[in-house]
Amino acid sequence: MLQPIYQQEENNRQALSVFSDMSKKENVHLGVWFERFYAYHIFDSTGCLIEDDKTRKTAKVQEKDSFFRQLWGDDGQKLCGDKDLLENLATRQRLLCEAQNGRVKVYENIWHLAIGLGNVHPLDNGMLWHPTMGVPYFQGSTVKGMAKALMEQWGADPALIKRWFGSVNLVENYSHQEQFSHTFEQSFGQSYDEVLGEKLNKDAVGAFIFMDAIPVTPVMLTKSIMTPHYGNWYQQGASTPLDKEVQPGDWHSPVPITFLAVEKASMQFAIMPRAGVEVSDSEINQVANIVGLALEHLGIGAKTATGYGRMQVDDNNEKLIKRKMSNLKEEIVRQEQLATEQKKLAQKLENVSTLEAELIKQIHDEHWETSNDTIKGHFTQSIDEWLNKLEESPQEKSTITRFSNIAKIHYGNQIKNPKKAKDNQKVWIERLLVLTHD
Repeated sequence: MLQPIYQQEENNRQALSVFSDMSKKENVHLGVWFERFYAYHIFDSTGCLIEDDKTRKTAKVQEKDSFFRQLWGDDGQKLCGDKDLLENLATRQRLLCEAQNGRVKVYENIWHLAIGLGNVHPLDNGMLWHPTMGVPYFQGSTVKGMAKALMEQWGADPALIKRWFGSVNLVENYSHQEQFSHTFEQSFGQSYDEVLGEKLNKDAVGAFIFMDAIPVTPVMLTKSIMTPHYGNWYQQGASTPLDKEVQPGDWHSPVPITFLAVEKASMQFAIMPRAGVEVSDSEINQVANIVGLALEHLGIGAKTATGYGRMQVDDNNEKLIKRKMSNLKEEIVRQEQLATEQKKLAQKLENVSTLEAELIKQIHDEHWETSNDTIKGHFTQSIDEWLNKLEESPQEKSTITRFSNIAKIHYGNQIKNPKKAKDNQKVWIERLLVLTHD
């Protein structure tokens, strides 16, 4: 199904006013512009559709080149994605995954990534864009399929593949039906047939959830080129296989096709157990390792046979995110402690006088219940002010007692034996003792 491309003059005018001068904008949602506002008209000077095939092809090539130049300017590269938004999304995903005892790791590409190349687009090759972040990403189903493909290539136990991934490509990886049937019967204790195969693969759910692989930093896009030699064969081979211009052969000239690829990306891959499924830590670690091995040896996305899609662990960003996660968790603990303190403070303020509430708040805000020289100095500066207030309200017995208890934290020995106090301390200690003895 073709996606709508808004070619009306007014729509294009408004879109270009937003996405103009793309080389200077890094946080614009390029996906919207790429998928919806590609100005691909193929019109001649009179405004009529070009009917001549050769002229139309030339116009198409020119417009594609113009589109790419507008996308990444003169450098041949384009950085896309908002750094803060990507970090926040990656943090939320990691918090969710770790809360469910999942595993998370960041990988970077060794060579270009071709993401969503088969998506329909006037450029002939598309790109898969994150709907809100405006950066290329891999859907969780793609990550799952890559890991499953590696296990099937290894000839892993079908029962294990079924448990982890929910379905098995039952016969594809076996040279003979009899070989598979024997393996299946040994694993499951029953004979395999086509009816059972359809049942096993229908609406199957595995033990693990594979989350979308999302960039943790802005993504560097680049222009890449493929040179298919046998385009006519792929397009017309089924209908005219004997035509010499259609048959694949060395006499055909390659047709360079430009497409959008990812040159540099650090992406977070996350898996977690499905709710209600009992899995061991060993199983979770094994599946996480399978994802890493698949990224390294199979690759992800399109054109993996030509080297695209290979990835390796990104130690730098992994350490950076872990450090940020640690700081975030500490902040969460601090906020929880603060909330607990506020709750306790609210309870202390219930059913007390206005004066006592004022004292309670100052004790809390300035930490007067903690004994150290700095806090003692702050408390000392407030002694005269509070004694004046208490002497004006001698009936505030509870408030006087509370203030006296704080004074004893910092000047306990002097209050117990005023003779040992300094001269300036003796004055306010005597005033406090008068209040507490009344």
